Amino acid sequence: MKTINSLTETELAEVPKLPEGWKWVRFEEITENFDGKRKPLSSKFRESFKGKYPYYGACDIIDHVREYIFDGDYLLIGEDGANLLSKAKPLAFSVKGKFWVNNHAHILKTANVVNQKYLEFQFNSLQINKYVTGTAQPKLNQSNLNKIPIAICPLPEQRAIVSKIEQLFSELDNGISNLKLAQEQLKVYRQAVLKKAFEGELTKKWREQQTDLPDAGDLLEQIKKEREKAAKLSGKKLKQVKPFTEDELAALSTIPDEWKWVKTAEIIDPINNGYTPKANFLSSRSGEIPFIKVYNLNFDGSFNFQKDPTFIPKIIHRKELARSVTYPGDVLINIVGPPLGKVSIVSRQFPEWNINQAIVLFRPNNWVTTKIISYYLQNPKTIQWLENTSKATAGQFNVKVSTCREIPFPLISMEEQKAIVQEIETRLSVCDKIEQDIETNLERAEALRQSILKKAFEGKLLNEKELAEVRGAEDWEPAEVLLERIKAGKADNGKK
Repeated sequence: MKTINSLTETELAEVPKLPEGWKWVRFEEITENFDGKRKPLSSKFRESFKGKYPYYGACDIIDHVREYIFDGDYLLIGEDGANLLSKAKPLAFSVKGKFWVNNHAHILKTANVVNQKYLEFQFNSLQINKYVTGTAQPKLNQSNLNKIPIAICPLPEQRAIVSKIEQLFSELDNGISNLKLAQEQLKVYRQAVLKKAFEGELTKKWREQQTDLPDAGDLLEQIKKEREKAAKLSGKKLKQVKPFTEDELAALSTIPDEWKWVKTAEIIDPINNGYTPKANFLSSRSGEIPFIKVYNLNFDGSFNFQKDPTFIPKIIHRKELARSVTYPGDVLINIVGPPLGKVSIVSRQFPEWNINQAIVLFRPNNWVTTKIISYYLQNPKTIQWLENTSKATAGQFNVKVSTCREIPFPLISMEEQKAIVQEIETRLSVCDKIEQDIETNLERAEALRQSILKKAFEGKLLNEKELAEVRGAEDWEPAEVLLERIKAGKADNGKK
């Protein structure tokens, strides 16, 4: 039988002191490993091996196959992958029944005097970074897994701890569900605000109080003349935009008489996308010109260049990417999805920026403001229009830049644009405050979850009454006795 060394004095000094009757042990002292029976199947092979049995990977079911190699109650622990460090999903999870496991999850059974759910909860509470090797591909090999210290207590206490954790987690999960439901309701409310804003509902009373609003048709003619004049002065040829036909206008939704449907390119210029230079021209964290990618965009008009910032040389910016030079106040939208609808206003962090091929910029001007463009592009009706007119291949939306130049856009007087923005932001500021409160409470809930687990495995979760009950159970024995029984059982099995 393999000799297992107990935890050293140095190791014991690094873990919390346990109550009487508890004991620190190594993971391998209380588990049996079945990694040798695992068998990975390639995705190609699984295509012709489909069936009803779950096929598990490091974190969850990844497929269903025709046969099984395990039947019973087991504990799976991810062997590799980013989740070992991020813990976005549980590291350990129980499985039951007939199933197949690949070589990305350790498969284990607990000793008969260790409650499997107790070990699962405890393992998911641990920080295991010191036992994980590799950075590009984190790995928890079997040798390091076996070294991890686990706190063992009498079996009735294990059961009571599991029961109390499940009760507390159930209450916590109900609260989290309610918070997430409120988040979804806020999204619906936000979409409703934007929809009503661009149907003219939010400024209906405002319009009724006005006596000198410009006619939208006259405003469009004025814009055309000013654009023609600007083009003549610059020596550039003005791009001609074919307006909507009467039939096309009839198919669009009704808007106030003071507004007019136009194509975006009739009143906004430029509307362009960029492209991605060769990899050797891209640098991370620092450089000459900040280069925006889709992951820097958000869904609410905000902008996040803190996430993996990329830069390009100024010469590339000024030459190959001259058509997509981007300035603070420009509005960006992604044109490859799903999801479509990531809309951001470029910040003033840098005086000039550039964008990749999956992003289109819209530049505000004297006739349309940054915020109106941003809110209009966030409008669910606009996103729906883009999805309906995009080219969908294998579930992916690809919107052409030319399509972005033809988005139906309401031409609204500058005075009313300001009124619309004010009405939107009055409502959404309340939304934002509630959203922040929800996020704070979700963070608190997760912190409480970790606190519950920490107390549980330091022997501090059960109260005196609960402890008295478990100590009166017929099968109550201190952890030291349980461990001796496990060792004796392993020795007997070794002789067979």
